[in-house]
Amino acid sequence: MRRTRTLILSLFVLAGMSLLLSSSPVQAETKAAGKKSIGGSGEMIQMNLPAEQRELSGIRIHGSRYGTAKPPQERFLIYILNPDLTEVVATEMAPYALFERGTEQWVEIKFPKPVTVPADAWVIVDFRAGRTKGVYVSYDDSTEGSRSRIGLPGIEPKPTGFPGNWMIEPLISR
Repeated sequence: MRRTRTLILSLFVLAGMSLLLSSSPVQAETKAAGKKSIGGSGEMIQMNLPAEQRELSGIRIHGSRYGTAKPPQERFLIYILNPDLTEVVATEMAPYALFERGTEQWVEIKFPKPVTVPADAWVIVDFRAGRTKGVYVSYDDSTEGSRSRIGLPGIEPKPTGFPGNWMIEPLISR
């Protein structure tokens, strides 16, 4: 009898731990509908952050690297722009080596120090992609795609061509 109770209790604990580990806010709800790499431009997404959470400690991107087996010894650019896209608020860089080749997965990019952003700021990721190097960034189909575009600072943004949003999320400073 005691062994049965212990076994049942162990199963409940394991099931609970499994739920905790698999339920990050968006990861648990949103699945990738596709992926794209944007050569000559960047993936843009608008961050709708509440007033009390306007410090980004980084971003996370669902994607995977393509190209040579060894990642390029380069860094890609992350721009943060104001809501009307007229001002670059901050620029960060991160190494290609953060992304693995193969199956897309969530990759965290931590900034050296938190960046204070305006309400409805835009984040643009420019991998400077080409035929032999780049990152496929996943997108979802659970939204209308109202927060995503393709573009770079100073260039008129274009529609993405899919009905969802880039799977790029803010990492909020706590």
